[in-house]
Parts: sequence; C-alpha cells; structure tokens
Amino acid sequence: MPSLSVTMPDLNRLPALELLAGLATPLWLARAEDGGVVWLNGTARALRDPEAGGLRIEPAGPAPATGETKTERAVIIRGADGPPLALTARIGPVPDCGLILVEAAVDSADLKAQALELAAANRRKSAYVHHLSHELRTPLTAVIGFAEILRDRLLGPPDSPRYGEAAAQIVAAGDYMLELINNLLDLARIEAGRLDLHEEECPPALIVDATLSMMADRAERSGVTLSADLPHGLPALWADPSLVRQMLTNLVGNALKFTAAGGHATVSAERDADGGLVLAVADDGRGMPPDRIPQALTAFAQLHDPAHDPMTVDQHGSGLGLPLTAALVELHGGGIAVDSAPGRGTTVRLRFPPERVVG
Repeated sequence: MPSLSVTMPDLNRLPALELLAGLATPLWLARAEDGGVVWLNGTARALRDPEAGGLRIEPAGPAPATGETKTERAVIIRGADGPPLALTARIGPVPDCGLILVEAAVDSADLKAQALELAAANRRKSAYVHHLSHELRTPLTAVIGFAEILRDRLLGPPDSPRYGEAAAQIVAAGDYMLELINNLLDLARIEAGRLDLHEEECPPALIVDATLSMMADRAERSGVTLSADLPHGLPALWADPSLVRQMLTNLVGNALKFTAAGGHATVSAERDADGGLVLAVADDGRGMPPDRIPQALTAFAQLHDPAHDPMTVDQHGSGLGLPLTAALVELHGGGIAVDSAPGRGTTVRLRFPPERVVG
C-alpha cells in the first residue's frame, strides 16, 4: 500500500496483521515519529478511504517502551482530502519496528455514524465548492468587463464620470470576492483548530461604534436606519476584538441585506441573568421561517433559491456569514441564538459566558 507511506516498513515481519485484518475493531498501524499510517484493517478503511490521500494519526509521538501497557488518548485521523476523524484510541508499541498500533476505543457503530456524518458534511462542501464557481464567476466577469471598458476607453472622453462608475463596480466586485475568500479561510482554520485568539479587554461600546461606522455607508445605500442601544456601565469582554467586530459586521451586513429601504437595524448589548454578556443585532426585515434557522446556521448551506427568490447575487451573498459568526462565538466559549419569522424580522444574539466578562 505505497500510497499510505513514504517510508514503508517491512510488514512481512508482522504475520499477526493477517489476523488483525478481519477484526471488527478499527485498527491502524502508524510510524511513531510522524503518525503516518502504513497499514489499516478493513473496518478502519470503511471509516476513511486511504486511497483519497495519505492518512496520518495526530498527535504523533514516540512509541511507548516495549512492554508498557497501551495508553488511551484522543487522536485525530487526517487525510489529504476530506474532514478529520476524531476518536479516542488505545495506542501501544509494536516491538522493534518503530511503529504504534492504534485501536479505536469506542464502538465501531458510533465511529461509523461519525464517519457517515463527516462524509455528508464533505459532500455539502463539495456541492458548495461547485456553487462557489458561480459565485466567483459573476464578480470576476464584472471585473474583467469593466476593466476592459477602462482600458479601451469605451465610454467616451477620459474625463467622463461613467468611468468612475465602472471603477466603483470593480471595487464592489473585488470587495465581495475578498470577503468570500476570507470567510472560507477563517472557516477552514476554525475546523482545523488553527485559528488562534488574540485576547484583550474589549469595551463593547467601542466595538459597536467601530462596526456602525464601518457599515454606515452600506446602510445609507440600502436606505436602512442603523442604530445602537447600549446601556451605560457595560463591562468589558475578554475576547479577540477583531473577531468580535467581525461577528457584528457579519450580523449587521445580513440585517442590511434582508431589510427593505425604510427599515431599521439595531445593535444592542445587555447582561444576562447568569452574568454573561449578550450582543444582539435586530432588524425588521423579511425574516425567515423558524424551521429554516438550523439550515441558515449550517456551513456550506444556503437558504437562497435563485429559481424562487428574486434577490440578486450581491444581495444573497455567499451564505457563510452566519455559520462563521456561530463558529467564532463558540470559539470564545459562547453561543448563538436566532429568533426570526417571515415578515417580522430577525434577531441574532451572541452570548459570551460570565468568565469572558471583565468587571
């Protein structure tokens, strides 16, 4: 099985593998120094296909000394493609080989269910990547088209104000693509556990004020009144200020997107009964059915249906803002709650736990 390992040990020295191959318990044989999988039985193969890319056990580490009993710890099995598989495993040394035997310590049926769930998530991602090709093609076509207009001076004399409008369209398309790509990268880092928090004291009033200032032009263009409702004496949050601002920006952006001209969107904050702090964004826009809220919170899923919804591409966006916001607040140990109904608007609350409240 050369696709699993760059340096293949001599597995012929391990005749017991023939017996292990038919066991119902998922088993992996990996190099101790880097966790690279060099062999797995049929049950493990059903959980993650090694042919889709080399498998690796994390965290890797030296094999326990020969004669030691197996140790039990949480591990992650990663491949070049597909989502990682997290499980608790018993790990023991293979004598004189520099290898470790990793045995799943949970019921194989539970692992199979987890693998099916991960496979379904991976299929959603694949479908969304296909959708993204259309999401990116539209603004890219706009960028190329308007750039050609500027290059070839197709709108008349160079001082024509229409060139400024063409340049503004290029900027808008570029902003959309940058936001889309940044959201995808942030979600990928969160799922991989590689998005670090740079925490400090964050006065909610300052973060809300910065968010409203940044979104003021968009609110004006949308014809939506954007305001804040913050009580005096709010305590600070111990959080990553750039990520808190990103959460509020995503929520305010959604509120503006789904609220008609003449509507209102409000950012508020309050302490809850348990001592936590809640940041909320409420609008009086179109809203959505309560039974579709879980879908709206699912990464790589969209409520927008081009066949039945007249929204333009710029309006319906990428469908990543709300799931990303949920992931970011959960990264802070908090949670998200969405209250919405058609024609009654939407309120999204971000709750930070008491240990995140300073003072």
